[in-house]
Amino acid sequence: MKIEVLRENLERAVSVAAKVSNKNLSLPVLGCILLSGEGGQVKLQATNLDLSILVNLKAKLIEDGVVAVPSQIFYQTMSALTDQKLTLTTTGNTLTIEGERGTTSLSLIDPSEFPKLPQVKKGEGSEIMIPAHTLGATLRSVAFSASTSSVKPELSSVCLSLEKGELVAAATDSFRLAEVRVPLKTKNSFGPTLLPARNINDILRTLEAEDEVEIRIGENQISLVSDFATLTSRTIDGSFPDYQSIIPREFVVSATCLKEDAVQAFRKISIFTDSFNQVHIAMKPSEKTFTVRAVNASVGETTDHVPAALEGEDLDINFNAKYVTDALSSISGDSIAFSVAGAGRPMVIRDVPNKGFTYLVMPMNR
Repeated sequence: MKIEVLRENLERAVSVAAKVSNKNLSLPVLGCILLSGEGGQVKLQATNLDLSILVNLKAKLIEDGVVAVPSQIFYQTMSALTDQKLTLTTTGNTLTIEGERGTTSLSLIDPSEFPKLPQVKKGEGSEIMIPAHTLGATLRSVAFSASTSSVKPELSSVCLSLEKGELVAAATDSFRLAEVRVPLKTKNSFGPTLLPARNINDILRTLEAEDEVEIRIGENQISLVSDFATLTSRTIDGSFPDYQSIIPREFVVSATCLKEDAVQAFRKISIFTDSFNQVHIAMKPSEKTFTVRAVNASVGETTDHVPAALEGEDLDINFNAKYVTDALSSISGDSIAFSVAGAGRPMVIRDVPNKGFTYLVMPMNR
């Protein structure tokens, strides 16, 4: 095989593929990137058997071929090169990378054992087109709420569904919940599809520079297709919690404030929280005060009065400060509404300018 390629194009392709590949001692080929050239097209493929990627590389194919290149050394080599143009040539079990400043040779692995990558073909399932930045922002806004434990796989996922012209993304670890609703101009629909949260970072990294992405929902898998790459992930077999019933619709007290004021308050509060990350929130419309307080016996304590517009009844309640700060980090708008349904009830945090974002956090009982 022989190809000519711009270094920046190859470096980007190798970077995203290498992060998907898996260091598998029993099957070394899974730690490789499959580099292939056929019919004028050059592709890179990688998989960890849970997530697979196929990258379309912009390059000049001079001679067809297919090789398996160990992903980490390939990635490290590309990161170190500064040449503008590269020529890649394979001879036997060696890949030679030649540039203006020198030549590098990499040892190859037999590509015959590289698995055939799954992919939802066009027309095989439900399909929608969505701007890449919209999909990225949607996934990023909810993924942090997914569980990091594998005990309940359905909680370690982002649930995607398309209903009545809205793409709905949700994630929960049972202590908090994030939901985003995005209106789309489509008549297509699909039911709850559980995308493993552990694959979100690779998806975001790959698609962040793209214009549009096609989402294809198939049986037990989902493919995200752009001009640059196709990512295919296994989906989680299970039922996502019916969370709509736990989101309060009526509240006894609400406080609306600037996001920056809330961020500053909780940044300071987080320094003084105890081992449970507990923060005490007091909303008192009668005194026109929204106060957050943290106490740590071994560090000290702090109180912050957040400028806010309040309405409803006075209420004191405790929450996990980290869960609140995580929500603040995912909100893009400049104002936030904190609403509580009552003592011992969940708090709902909303991005005021973005009506599609809802975040719920359960109270702490101690």
